[in-house]
Amino acid sequence: MEEDSRTPYPHHAWLAHWLSVESPRVFDVHACRHVTHHLMLSTSGDADIQWDTQGTETLFHATAGGISFFPCDNQEHTMSMTTAGGFEAYDLMIPAWQVERVCTAEGLDPFTDFHAVPMFRDTLMEVSLLRLALRVKGRQISEEIGDEIAARQIVLRLCVLMGGQMPEWLNDSSVFTPCVMRQIVIHIDAHLGVSTSLESMGNIVGLSPGHFARKFHHSAGESLGRFINRRRIGASFAILRVDEQSLLQVALALGFSSQSHFTRLFSSLTGMTPDSFRRLHRRTGA
Repeated sequence: MEEDSRTPYPHHAWLAHWLSVESPRVFDVHACRHVTHHLMLSTSGDADIQWDTQGTETLFHATAGGISFFPCDNQEHTMSMTTAGGFEAYDLMIPAWQVERVCTAEGLDPFTDFHAVPMFRDTLMEVSLLRLALRVKGRQISEEIGDEIAARQIVLRLCVLMGGQMPEWLNDSSVFTPCVMRQIVIHIDAHLGVSTSLESMGNIVGLSPGHFARKFHHSAGESLGRFINRRRIGASFAILRVDEQSLLQVALALGFSSQSHFTRLFSSLTGMTPDSFRRLHRRTGA
């Protein structure tokens, strides 16, 4: 599967670090040239923070679960912090060029007028930031599976919070990148025994059910339901070779509604019944 050029998320190029102030009443000051978008998630404790830009001061109180956003504006910035009992935060830096590229690829307007939001709360943003933070604590953003999903959610959610509109996606014919597709298959294989809906799968990658269904079909060449049933039948091979469970038990364990449903699908995909498959492999020892 080729890399999808319409969803450029080289999230491993993002930079991240943990900010930890442990001693009471610590006053920390650092200056930077603001050439990236900054997202800071407060994870524990609280602090009074002063953000200075060209003489303009922004004061806010950071508490656990709060998120601060300061956009790229090519200006000098200084941050001052005062905490009474300790404070920890996760700071994520996203290159400005990449946000524009992602917006363009996803059919959004490439924003150039992002505004600072000193403190807000947003569950989707918090979950995505924590996903990256826990995976890469103390290091640059990694290329592990799942990171791309979190990165995508962060950028698109940021666009919405800044006043943008999500695209309709009706003409989207792109495919999932190999990284995201692996994550989807891993999730499916781990939940073969339960019902998996388009809505739940869409939530994993931040897409509506309809958009997920179209994108998945473009990526896998078949519907989600047919793909899951093929994975279930594949998983049944190992069980039938060595396990003494009844066909009903096997069917229910793999999420089929009945033994007859399992048998019909197994026969249509393999050309033999589950019982015939079991006898054949018991006889041959394969």
